[in-house]
Amino acid sequence: MKKQIKTSKIKVLWFAPNLNHYKSRLLNQFAEDSTIDLTVFIGSGNDNMLKDEYVFKLIHVDVPKNNFGNSKLVKVKLESVFSEFDWVMIPVEKKNIRLFLYAIKLRRLNKQVRLFSYNHPMLRSGNGKVTFIDKWITKFYFKNLNRVVFYTQQSCDWAIKNGLIGQNKASWANNTVDTLDIKKHYTYHLPPKDSNVIVYIGRLSPRKRIPELLKYYVELKKVTPNLVLEIIGDGPENHYVKSAIEQDPSINWHGTLIDEADIAPIIKRASLVFVPGHSGLSVNHSFSYGRPYITLQGPSHAPELDYLDNGKNGYILDSDFESNSNTITQLLTNRSQLESFCNHAKQKGETLSVQKWIEQMKQSLINV
Repeated sequence: MKKQIKTSKIKVLWFAPNLNHYKSRLLNQFAEDSTIDLTVFIGSGNDNMLKDEYVFKLIHVDVPKNNFGNSKLVKVKLESVFSEFDWVMIPVEKKNIRLFLYAIKLRRLNKQVRLFSYNHPMLRSGNGKVTFIDKWITKFYFKNLNRVVFYTQQSCDWAIKNGLIGQNKASWANNTVDTLDIKKHYTYHLPPKDSNVIVYIGRLSPRKRIPELLKYYVELKKVTPNLVLEIIGDGPENHYVKSAIEQDPSINWHGTLIDEADIAPIIKRASLVFVPGHSGLSVNHSFSYGRPYITLQGPSHAPELDYLDNGKNGYILDSDFESNSNTITQLLTNRSQLESFCNHAKQKGETLSVQKWIEQMKQSLINV
């Protein structure tokens, strides 16, 4: 009879100076895996997160995210716990460079500890511009990390092809949302036949192009009179939404919603999700509900846009305003096309489940 070999848990320290709800839920699912022992290192400004119950352990220091990489307090705390872990995850960001250099120093003294990141393929400056410094710092990080896990396979392949990293160090884990929580509150349905609803979900910030969202909605209503716009989110540009509501009562603004129990009924009645500007995990959110995702071409999109198959489960519109409006109208009014897009969105969403993310992340840390 063969002896069963007991395998110890993988001990991971994950830096998350700003722990938002998306990230905390994903990491909580990761921590629930029987092979993972996860500790999350957070800064100040995360008081709401501290009230919730999580499986992972927490290290909390009273340092804001903007000062995290330069903080002596963070370095002292990291040094005190560094040797306890198999892996330490430090985000590849310019503001973390001093913290990263310190972690390299600690790794020399604790050779069993390895460093990894989970990130975009390239650092960027304002308006999505890539400078010489961006390239240099990106390569420096990648050269000195033991493993770089990219948000998408396309990002991973691109980084290897462009000589940013060797294939032996690179892997990927499709970034996602807590699909298990979504399934608790939602079972896939096609959009209602008797209504047309557009949903916007995300922060109301400049890079989301809120004025363009509202401009398109006014145009779309001209040919789809029963159209409704549901807006989920809040932020510095909410004044545009408030002004639009005064002119058009068919716009419903829900403010910030973080619980899928509240989000599910809204997206259930949606025909599609439309975010004109920066698109990241909102793509995953839309596909997890089986809804097509539409955005405009632009420089600031996150790697999650790779999940969108243009003309199949959504659109990345790159034409003029009139042509783009016609494309959206066609999708709203052509029932067979809309159902096809929804079904393809659902199929893509199934490949982006949190269970798959956990397995991909685990394999990234095991296969080194």
